[in-house]
Amino acid sequence: MARDSEKPAVFQYLFDRRYNWEKRVFTPQTVTSDELQDAILQLRTDEGIGLSTGNPANFLKDFLRSNNRNDQWPEAIAQARYTARQSYSEGRVFDFVPYAPGQAVPFPDGFALPTEPIVHSVEAVSLPSVARAMGRADEAWLIQVCVQQRILHTHFAIYSDLDVVDFFHLQNALKGTPEIDALFLLTFKAGSELHKALVTFEAKRNDPILPDQIKSQVTAMAKRSKSEPGLRDVDFIVPVAAKIVQVGSDTVIAVFEMEGIAVDDGAAALQAKRVHELPLSITQTVAYTLEPKVAGISGR
Repeated sequence: MARDSEKPAVFQYLFDRRYNWEKRVFTPQTVTSDELQDAILQLRTDEGIGLSTGNPANFLKDFLRSNNRNDQWPEAIAQARYTARQSYSEGRVFDFVPYAPGQAVPFPDGFALPTEPIVHSVEAVSLPSVARAMGRADEAWLIQVCVQQRILHTHFAIYSDLDVVDFFHLQNALKGTPEIDALFLLTFKAGSELHKALVTFEAKRNDPILPDQIKSQVTAMAKRSKSEPGLRDVDFIVPVAAKIVQVGSDTVIAVFEMEGIAVDDGAAALQAKRVHELPLSITQTVAYTLEPKVAGISGR
């Protein structure tokens, strides 16, 4: 945590390189791995910080995982109404960007349950009692339970606005930039036509869900769908995210289904390096509980 508290100085140093404080003019320029490492080395000399220069690609991502990210963001940058978003590949790390209209904090969280959420119970009796007792408080276990107890299957069968025909789990932990926690294949009906979609799944326990990461997952799978022969009949990418949330005295799995993005649109955004402009519109939010309780998720 001590090292995380040193990151604001790096953000401020890099922002000052781009912002004319007298004229209040900003020069857009992506922060690269090389520039980030140079900034850390310079601040080691100037201010004695102890941050490592290793793994610069995760510098912003790790900062955004903190629930204190808004409090830790440099006040001067916030007063100038600038935030940051992740950037991927080719040595890019992040961009400083102005607040959106109406934005009040540097990193708003759009993934929250409504005041009175839909709560749906899912059976966990088919999960052996030993497994329920040994559950771990980590994301890998959360993903495993969501897949094994078919929580997304339940969601798309009952709550999705899509007219779902088939829904299959394909695989977990797709390595890449970014990594995808799980991938599903969905077939749905639109009028008289059938469409195939890949469903990307992002699962979090205590960390915030990061919109830019989800957008990058969408575009990565859109690119694969355009280039790989076995995926060329996929028309849409449907992003889904889940996180552990406290509702009263209960712990639930909050599932956020987002509107599907056409493969052509996702691939075009990636090619044009405009991934951040893709819309993420949450269409359904449902809280799922497990009965009986499962350690690491819904149990103590």
